[in-house]
Amino acid sequence: MSELRGRCVVRVRFGETDAAGIVYYPNFFMYFDLATQELFRTAPGDWVGDLRSTGLGFPIMESAGKFLAPLFHDDEIAIHSRVVDVRTRAFRIEHEISRGETRIAQGFEVRAYARKDPTTRKLEMLTFGPDLRAWLLGTNAG
Repeated sequence: MSELRGRCVVRVRFGETDAAGIVYYPNFFMYFDLATQELFRTAPGDWVGDLRSTGLGFPIMESAGKFLAPLFHDDEIAIHSRVVDVRTRAFRIEHEISRGETRIAQGFEVRAYARKDPTTRKLEMLTFGPDLRAWLLGTNAG
């Protein structure tokens, strides 16, 4: 199991709610994605810029969520994330969303390491290099 963990805090925007005034469920997956992006901001070097310029990325292979309590406009939430499994070409990250002491949702993403071919637009699965693997495992979280 990895020791790589992250936390980000966001406030629910009005546009993320539905006609009943609660957060529309697909937006929880947006929160999971945001938390993963914020975790990658803690990586050593300029991995975000490198990913953008090289066509490398971490597309989602699988994702799921469990919703425990509603969220409302202007709620401040914390998203706690941790990498729980690192394979050769993919990793699993789990997320928990809370509002204060109330657990709101939990979910996960399985993300591949891939490069998009600029001509064919197909994804090519890649193997983690030693530095990326070490960071994902939390052994070199710089």
